[in-house]
Amino acid sequence: MVDKPIARPFGSANILRNDILSRRDFLGTSLALGAGVAAGATLGAWPGPAAAAGGDLKIMAWEGFTLDNELKGWREKNGVQVDAAIISTQDDVHAKLIGSNPVRLDLAEYSQGFEKFYVDELKIVKPVDIAKVPNFTPANIYPEFYEAPTWYWNGTHFAVPWIWGLNALVYNPAMTKPITSYKDLLAPELKGKLTFCDDTIATWPMIARLAGFGPKFPNLTKEEFKTAFEGLGPYRDQCRVFGSSNGDVISLFASGEIAACFSVWSGTPVETAKRGVKTVYTVPAEGAVMWCDAWFIPISVGNLDAAYGFMNEAVAAKPQAEVAKAVNGGAVNKHAPALMDADTKALFDYSNLPQVFAKSPLQGQPPRVSDTYATYDEWTQAWTDFKSSF
Repeated sequence: MVDKPIARPFGSANILRNDILSRRDFLGTSLALGAGVAAGATLGAWPGPAAAAGGDLKIMAWEGFTLDNELKGWREKNGVQVDAAIISTQDDVHAKLIGSNPVRLDLAEYSQGFEKFYVDELKIVKPVDIAKVPNFTPANIYPEFYEAPTWYWNGTHFAVPWIWGLNALVYNPAMTKPITSYKDLLAPELKGKLTFCDDTIATWPMIARLAGFGPKFPNLTKEEFKTAFEGLGPYRDQCRVFGSSNGDVISLFASGEIAACFSVWSGTPVETAKRGVKTVYTVPAEGAVMWCDAWFIPISVGNLDAAYGFMNEAVAAKPQAEVAKAVNGGAVNKHAPALMDADTKALFDYSNLPQVFAKSPLQGQPPRVSDTYATYDEWTQAWTDFKSSF
C-alpha cells in the first residue's frame, strides 16, 4: 500500500495539516473521476439494499484502492457509476466533511488511529448497519478484523476493515548479507547505505519497539518518548539520505544509493524489480508494523444503498484476492487466500494470523492531548527534527 503516511491531524490548530506522505503516494496523488472502469467480478445478488444499488456513488480512497478492476462486474450489474476522489493524506478526507456544509461522500477510508477522532470528536461517521453487509460475518471474516475496537465499540460498527499489510525492512541482497534483525543495520559495511521512509505508521511504532517500549505505543511517557528518539542516533549515523516517500525509497534502491530501508511498504520489491533491481522484504526478529484501512459511511452520504453494496462486495472473497494481488496487501476474508496466486498468498501467514498480530499488532496513534503521554504534535515535531538532521 502504498508511500505512505497517513498522517494524523491532532490538535485543533493543525486539524487540516498533514506532514506525512501516504504509503501509496508513489502511485500518484491526483484526483481520479469516473472510476467505473476495468475488469472485475461479482459474487451475485445480495439481500437488502445491496441488491438494489444503482446510480452514482462518490467515494474517497487511496490511489490503487478504488477497486476499479475488482468491482467492474458489480458496477455494471447494478448500474453504479463510481466517482473516486484520491486521498493523498488522511487529512483530505475529514477536510471535506467538517463544518456546516460537508461535501457529499458516500464512502471513504480511514486508517487505524483515526476512529475515535472521526466518530467521537468530529462526528463525521454514520454507524454501519452490519446486516446490510452480509459478506461481513464471523463465518467469512478473520476474527482479528471482526468487531475489533478499531472499527467496533459500544456494540456498534463504525467502519468495515477491508485491506491490511505489514511495513517492514527491505534490503538489496547484492549489497549486504541477509538482514534478520534491526541490529544488523548497524554493521560497518552499511555506513551511508541505510535510509528511512517518511512514513509514521511504518516508523513510529518501530522506534518505540527498538527502545523497549513497543507494547506501550502509542502511549509513551514523555521520558520514554525522549529515550526512544535518542535511540535513533546510531541508525541516523548509518544514513546518507532520507527517503521522502515510498517512491523516493524505490528510486534510491534503483540507483544503488542505498542497501536497506528501515521500515517500508511490503510491495517495495515489486516496484524495484520493475527497475531491474532485486530487493528483499523481510520481517526481522523485532517484527513488523501493521496498517489497516476501513470503509466508513460519511454523514454526507447521498446514495446509501450503493454504499452498502460497494462495501459488501469489497469484502467478498474474490475481490479480496484480486485487490490483495494488485496492492500487495492482506485480505480480511477467510476464503480469499484460497483464490490467490502463490506469491500473493505467501506475503502473509494466513494460517496463523494470531501470531502475526501478536508480533506485529495493529496500533493506533499518540493522543492529541495528554499531560502524561507524549502527544501526536510532540511526535510530529521530533520526527520533523529527525528528518531535518539528514
